[in-house]
Amino acid sequence: MKKAVSLILLICFMLSILPSYASDDTLNAITDIYLDKEELSVWEALGLALNGNVVPESYYDALGQDILQRDGVYRTALEYAKIAILLKQDNKNPKDFYGYDIISSIANFKDIDKSGINGVIFSIFALVDVDIENDTVWNLDKLLDLLLGYQNTDGGFPLVKGWGSDNDLTAMAVSALSYYKDNNKAETALSSALGYLSSKLDSDGFMYYQNSDSSENLSQMIIALSSANISLSDERFIRNGKTVYDTLLEKYMTEDGKFKHSFSATANTIATEQAYLALSSMKYGYVYAYKEHIEEPVELPDEPEPVPSENEVEDIIPEPEIENMLPFPDEPEVSSQYYDDLVTAYELSLVSGDTSGKLRPLDYLTKAEACVLLYKAAGLETDIFIPRYSDVKKADWYSKYVIGCYFNGVALQSGNVLFQPNENIKTEDFEKSINVILSADVTYSDELYITRQKAISMIIESIKEGGK
Repeated sequence: MKKAVSLILLICFMLSILPSYASDDTLNAITDIYLDKEELSVWEALGLALNGNVVPESYYDALGQDILQRDGVYRTALEYAKIAILLKQDNKNPKDFYGYDIISSIANFKDIDKSGINGVIFSIFALVDVDIENDTVWNLDKLLDLLLGYQNTDGGFPLVKGWGSDNDLTAMAVSALSYYKDNNKAETALSSALGYLSSKLDSDGFMYYQNSDSSENLSQMIIALSSANISLSDERFIRNGKTVYDTLLEKYMTEDGKFKHSFSATANTIATEQAYLALSSMKYGYVYAYKEHIEEPVELPDEPEPVPSENEVEDIIPEPEIENMLPFPDEPEVSSQYYDDLVTAYELSLVSGDTSGKLRPLDYLTKAEACVLLYKAAGLETDIFIPRYSDVKKADWYSKYVIGCYFNGVALQSGNVLFQPNENIKTEDFEKSINVILSADVTYSDELYITRQKAISMIIESIKEGGK
């Protein structure tokens, strides 16, 4: 009898340390949504391929036409890396895609971290399982050294060297470091990064981004742990007896199987695609680049029930206090939702005060101001002025920015000759411009015009989301 009891206890213990696996129901539900979509993001397409589904050839046709129109030239290594990651997963050749060698473009991209650390991380994913020429600018060892140079003393990784550590990017860095097996420097950095992530998981199992809880943070945590072959039941990541997987499904999954960014929000596209990749990583042991899954799959557990809507549960998650970090007299007008992004934009010198020193966060963005943001965010350089618009003169403070954006495919003119720089820019036009100049994938909102604070935040998010 004692032996039987001991055996039962042993089995229970073993099951407790095995990773949770997402039920196929959720994966299948999201897969069905994506298979019916007319336009896919690269991560939605990756998730489909990862789960054994056919990515429509129309997607690759559009991607091929884009690279042909660009003559094979993208602004950042990150843009090349995302394409290579998808092509590899879908058994297509990234060394010959519409006549272009994507792998060579990444390995020889001089400013590989031009977009920040995400350029380094995703270049590692793109190059990790392919043959690279000996004389390239970058190889996996050099990329590791560059990545390690970003790590802060708290163990986390920032978007730009010297900035504060970021939860998402630290999780992504863990995923990248997991491919450097038996490398002491990588293992030390990975262990330190895991310590940072554990410290950012609060007592209720939530992680915060921009003064709000974030399901995307948890999704990247799941991907990181799965990629590093660390059990989701690791005690460092258990809160109130629940794993990050439990929290993701219990707190962020809606009744129709989609996911929310924050506990009190509604389902959105980015949160759902990130959760889709996270659940996939639990099943396959990787997302962005193939690696052998060491542990044997176990029976998939039942899913927790989604929590009630925000109208039924209120004030469960306290909002952290904001430290004043913006030097503008109207700083109190900045919404907590956008505050961190505005601080980032200020540190990047993307924004400055007006003639009275004010930021005017609640004012609508003008066309001229939009061009300034886009120009600076894209790192454009324009020394040539052409009389493209009758109401934009060379002496105007915004002329360089307007013409620079025009040269790079952003046209916001009213009619054939008028630009109307002081007219409020429509939200849809601003979002289209971001997609053009930053190669982003911003979805259109229903608002006619956009406030300055939301526009600035959207620019920063587009830069960051290049890694999502």
